[in-house]
Amino acid sequence: MTTGHETVLLIAARQEGLITSAQCLRAGLARSDVARLLATKRWRGIFRGVHLTMPGTVSERQRIRAGLLALGPAAVAVLNSAATVHGWPVVPADPTVQVSVPADRRRLDQPGLTTRQLVVDAADLTTVAGMRLTTPARTAADLLLRLPRPEAVAMLDAALGAGALTDLDLEVARMLIYGNRGAVRARRSIGDADGRAQSPLESRIRLICVDGGVPPERLQFPVYDEFGVLRALADLAWPSRGVLAEADGRAPHSTPEALLHDRRRQNLLLTRGFVVLRFTWADTRRPSYVVRTVREALEAGPRSA
Repeated sequence: MTTGHETVLLIAARQEGLITSAQCLRAGLARSDVARLLATKRWRGIFRGVHLTMPGTVSERQRIRAGLLALGPAAVAVLNSAATVHGWPVVPADPTVQVSVPADRRRLDQPGLTTRQLVVDAADLTTVAGMRLTTPARTAADLLLRLPRPEAVAMLDAALGAGALTDLDLEVARMLIYGNRGAVRARRSIGDADGRAQSPLESRIRLICVDGGVPPERLQFPVYDEFGVLRALADLAWPSRGVLAEADGRAPHSTPEALLHDRRRQNLLLTRGFVVLRFTWADTRRPSYVVRTVREALEAGPRSA
């Protein structure tokens, strides 16, 4: 068992600790040896015929690799799973690994693994760390055709901001979605995307303002103190009217240090002559409130800043 077991561990080391039953057999490990390792919990089963040979929590990336290994070399990670491997910071929630197989293969879904049969041209395929998946452009196109606009824009904003998606990728995605159901909504989402957004909440507030007829004049607007030192970047700004808006997510502003920083920052913005509006996730459920509040602030007239 020792020689075969060492070979198996070498293979697993190249696969983030994962190994298939078929690879074990080819390396000289008997089925009974695999069964014993699983029974004694030295190994864990992830999907049928795919095992984790190391302790610790299974990452989403490992689950995706396990799904590909379970379905063989022709399998391709798609949709949310492809976006995760590409490193997009915001990926729509999905409890299952999404993998596509050729049309002539049986769809073998299992708990935690969804098998699809998408038509994917060779030009739309790439490899990341040994995993086959759709390119960033094809991944964006596939997801845009399925997502509501707010989720789609938040996803694109984050990926653009992280450099995991480029403007060229979006142009290719625009061509890929042509003629598909949902293409009109998807094209609008591409047009709304802006990599300067710092959070999904900021993306959502921006969309509400755009749809409500009060689009921000600037994003990430710099505010300097009396010495010319940059002290703040406002999420959304209408500098011609002296109005700023901040997207207040719970986590970044919940610690005592963050609260103190926010108060000082707020005081600075006020002393520089700005009206500062603050919106939360709860406010996104009342778009009319956000639009009305911004409009009333804008209509109050310009202020010296």
